[in-house]
Amino acid sequence: MSVEYYRADGIRATADEAQRLLLDARSRLLAQDVIRVGGVVVVVSTWFTVIDLGFAANGRPLLWQTIVSDLSMHADVGRYSTREKAARGHAEAVEMITGRLRGLVARAALDEAHP
Repeated sequence: MSVEYYRADGIRATADEAQRLLLDARSRLLAQDVIRVGGVVVVVSTWFTVIDLGFAANGRPLLWQTIVSDLSMHADVGRYSTREKAARGHAEAVEMITGRLRGLVARAALDEAHP
């Protein structure tokens, strides 16, 4: 099975184009947010992947990926077929993670105050 490479606009790329794209990590990064809540630091990053991560329901390749990471783990939280969907997905991930972290930190503070 051969790997198919893509440009950010969803058009197939040659192996040479893909190599240039893969080596240019800075231009593949769509968005990156560092979330700090209490003593917890989490990074949300959305990248153009160059390769298809699996076909979407509409048959388009999934070329964008949002990853959440901290010092101990990273998790794939979204895959998208277009740059616009990836930007929306990134913003939604930041909002969701921030909300969850605030809830966990607040709950931990309550537990400490009322053992």
